[in-house]
Amino acid sequence: MLRQLRPLLLSAALATPLLPLAACGDDQVVDTGDPDAPDLLSGADFVAIPREVSRTEAAERQRQLEEAGTPATRLRAAPPSTGFYLAIKKSSLSDRWFLSAFLQQWFPGQVSFGAATSLGTRVVSFQIQNDKLFVFDADDRHTSSDVFDPDVLVEAYPLVAAPPLPGANQYVFIDPAAGLNRFDMLSDAFGTSGWPIRFEIELSFMQNFRQISDGATFEQVFTGYADQPIVDDPIEYNSFRGSGTLGLALRRYKEGEHYQEVALPPQEHYFRSDPKIVPGTGQIVQTAAHWDIHPGMQPIEWVISPALVGLDESPAYADADLVGAVKSGVEAWNGAFGFEVFRARVATASESFGQDDKNYIIFDPDPSLGFAFANWRTNPNTGEIRGASVYFGGAWVDRYGFEDDPKAGGEAGLGNAPVRPAPAARPKIASLRWGGVSSDPLCVMHADETRDALRREGGERNLTAGEKLEAFVAHMIVHEIGHDLGLRHNFKGSLVEPTSSSVMDYTIFETRIEQGATVGQYDIDAVRYLYGLSPDLPAQPFCTDDMIGLDPDCQYFDTSADPFAVTWQPRWELLRDYFVRWGVDASWLEYFSSYSSGVLDYATNGDWVQSNRALDTMLDQVGAPLDPALLADPSFVASGADLVLAEVLRLQGAAPNGAIAARIDAQIAAVLANVDGVRSYASRRAMVDVLKGRQTVEALTTLLDAKATIEAQLAGGGLSPADATQTRDLLARIERATTPYFD
Repeated sequence: MLRQLRPLLLSAALATPLLPLAACGDDQVVDTGDPDAPDLLSGADFVAIPREVSRTEAAERQRQLEEAGTPATRLRAAPPSTGFYLAIKKSSLSDRWFLSAFLQQWFPGQVSFGAATSLGTRVVSFQIQNDKLFVFDADDRHTSSDVFDPDVLVEAYPLVAAPPLPGANQYVFIDPAAGLNRFDMLSDAFGTSGWPIRFEIELSFMQNFRQISDGATFEQVFTGYADQPIVDDPIEYNSFRGSGTLGLALRRYKEGEHYQEVALPPQEHYFRSDPKIVPGTGQIVQTAAHWDIHPGMQPIEWVISPALVGLDESPAYADADLVGAVKSGVEAWNGAFGFEVFRARVATASESFGQDDKNYIIFDPDPSLGFAFANWRTNPNTGEIRGASVYFGGAWVDRYGFEDDPKAGGEAGLGNAPVRPAPAARPKIASLRWGGVSSDPLCVMHADETRDALRREGGERNLTAGEKLEAFVAHMIVHEIGHDLGLRHNFKGSLVEPTSSSVMDYTIFETRIEQGATVGQYDIDAVRYLYGLSPDLPAQPFCTDDMIGLDPDCQYFDTSADPFAVTWQPRWELLRDYFVRWGVDASWLEYFSSYSSGVLDYATNGDWVQSNRALDTMLDQVGAPLDPALLADPSFVASGADLVLAEVLRLQGAAPNGAIAARIDAQIAAVLANVDGVRSYASRRAMVDVLKGRQTVEALTTLLDAKATIEAQLAGGGLSPADATQTRDLLARIERATTPYFD
């Protein structure tokens, strides 16, 4: 097989003369008389050879950069007259290397369309043939049996002539900007068809080469075109074009000395590794991804965006230490392990979040970006985490909602403040696939999700607004670092009082402030099991994203051991009162599904007791028929009760939980018949549509019974001319829905 023959092929290929320089166009290697010429005698595996670019190529680069419609500085582009060739030590070609790519910049769309995320890591080796350096995928995951062990080709680079430098005979030289550079766009990120979009780089150059202890990192600035439109942007007028900067790295393959694969437990508390084949079995397995963390280790360093320092130094944040908050959030996990695992500091100007050897906290000052996400780089062979990052946008440091706690005897805090207007639609965090490899964000958390939620009273701890902001930011960092450690969400952490057993939950604003830079007992138990420090899985309540919509106790932004009574019922009642006490219009109906989703979830997915309890709450003060005492109350708005009940029945009536189906149908029938005289024709027509859409015998029976009742009402007289007309229209609607009923 090719993998076994590579050493022989390699030795033969090394005897082949390199391409003459003329074959590479009119580019020229830098003058070798330069005292700063690269040192090929150092023995480094990778060396950058500065080059001078021809006037023709320089002009073409400049033209295409200008056509891109964005300044080169937006892409961190170096002047187009500079670049480098890459020298690779011949004796290292057959070794295995991590080849990683990080999408450092992307235009248009920036971080909302994939910037600041890893495109994944490959394990590769090199081979020369036909005047090219070929890159092969050399990980262990392709072997399915003793018979089938395929070689997978990743990339190819043209060779260039060796420069007249001492030691050049020990190296091969390539143009790293001239590879195939094939990408697939994730098509759903752009709202197009279900097929990937092919994106090919047409222009690129290299910059910022740096040698590191186990290899090298560098950047590739590129512009390319897709095979179908990928963007609708007011600045990038060419909808097929995209530009960006890749952070690339070649680092010697290494597995952690203390790393042990961990089988996934029945409840998947942890993120999965890349899938791999078990040779000779036909099985594909995944394990729990994690770092090589162990007692006595050298702490893993995280660096913090210097942009946060500038914010700390501004007058608007004189009362807060945001860098300190981020640092405390990173290092909070040390207590869970019982020894120092992470250490954080501010990044230097030369350190970039695109560098593979950096674990970076990326702060983006743009106040319109309200999300945060964790991202990592793993060894595809083992699931060992090689490095990670956390991104958060400027909305996380928005001062809205942060107030000093009242002093004793002072005014109350926010309490149940009115809901802030709904935020604009959140952008998707899209991503690219790099030759079939992708690395999507582990979690996307939004800054406005808890500050815009209805707020509970109390919980004051005599904190200043600045201290609350610090705690809020620190909590977000602890959460995202938890993902980078391998932990999935635990949306039942809040069931454990007084605050939450897990920072991996999405908790309410006050709980986040109370937790700040701390981890819960679930988090401690979970990481200690994952990292081999305890034989016991966490015993606290647990559920993750897969259970949302299946288990009503698995919810975002709730609190207490009885979240229905403490969180969801009060929220529902508050919103209901906006309709039946203050008479707001139908535009507020959208808040039922966003702020009181828990009540709906208990009704839909709960057991008999949970579902009926939820329906009792939803029918209180709005169910048909209304209590005459409510109708006699001058402060009660009957039309608001009609709106709320119609929305409840619209949301629950299509496929009601069996525990409450009969009660739902009775309410629909009562609305259709207008038993209390306050049901609008719009609500009654909506009930016809709900029953028609259900397509069941029971729903058809309800419609036919309602038709008979309404016909009797019309025949009995007593309706105004306008009501009689609308009643006939309602009957015609029922007739159309039932003749025939089944589609």
